[in-house]
Amino acid sequence: MTLPLSPRAKTILELVVRDYIQTAEPVGSGALVKRHRLNLSSATVRKVMSELEEKGLLAQPHTSAGRTPTEEGLKTYVGEILAVGRLSDEMRALIDRQLRGAQPRAEAVLSLCSKVLSNITRHMGVVAAPALERLPLKQLYFVCLGQKETLAVMVGENGLLRNKVLTTETDHSQDELNQVNSFLAEIGPGLTLGEIRAKIVRGLGEAKKAFDVLYLRALELARASAEAEDEDSSPDRVIYLEGRGNLLKNPEFAEIEALQALFTAFEDKRRILDLLNKVADSGQVRVVLGSEAAAAALSGLALVASPYTRGDRRVGALGVIGPQRLNYSEIVPVVDYTARALSGLLAAE
Repeated sequence: MTLPLSPRAKTILELVVRDYIQTAEPVGSGALVKRHRLNLSSATVRKVMSELEEKGLLAQPHTSAGRTPTEEGLKTYVGEILAVGRLSDEMRALIDRQLRGAQPRAEAVLSLCSKVLSNITRHMGVVAAPALERLPLKQLYFVCLGQKETLAVMVGENGLLRNKVLTTETDHSQDELNQVNSFLAEIGPGLTLGEIRAKIVRGLGEAKKAFDVLYLRALELARASAEAEDEDSSPDRVIYLEGRGNLLKNPEFAEIEALQALFTAFEDKRRILDLLNKVADSGQVRVVLGSEAAAAALSGLALVASPYTRGDRRVGALGVIGPQRLNYSEIVPVVDYTARALSGLLAAE
């Protein structure tokens, strides 16, 4: 267990991180004293930096070089030291103005939001579209495709449309599906898939409906729709990424190997989507780096993300992806405010 840092050690760690964010270069003790006009000698600062290195918070790439923050050092900075600035009125107005440029469709708003985040931060903007499992549905109906195959059509209240081909345990004629569709049109509007299933289960619990074939068909199809949504292997439809080119401007990705790793990371969007879903569930702004970022195929990168809502439901998450030396004090409030602005737009639909 790492012992708590002294106020002096916290100050030195903060200054090293801040300088590293600006330069992407190792930070030396002499430069730190001079740049920040510290009332300390270079020898004293060097001793503190050595102690931080022993704690695993700083690293020395070369014997004669300065120090750089480690992943653990960045986590400590973000978790214990970071002072998040207040977003200026001008920046709030800029975000509002740019988001209002979207067409009045949910997909267009989400896509534009990723562009706005990228343009403002000069990093990569990412927005996870709401999973229909999380959204109240305007309509849910089924179309017979053939033997044990049914098309589920799910229309969210915000206009998102998702079609899924379901493989069912039994055959369903279109006449049978029409009965289910009429039943769902009565009980389903305004409910999520999970809430629809729960309502059907409650109905089955009543003795007179325990063997109601219509309820059983509706439950089977609603369950299959939810499972198909969970297993969707087409993340391009549910996640918006904008600004890959911005990442290439960072010196961390100047080497061919790093560049290849960067683009490989974004081929597996499913893991990024899973991470954003966790942020949505958390209900708060989060900074993700180190092993947790690596598990989402973002090794060597950092994610600042926040949930956004529709009404009182957390339906998705958005954020900024960049090198680990992100300027967190500036980006955290941008992400936080953009999430609230997007929530306001979705609530107004």
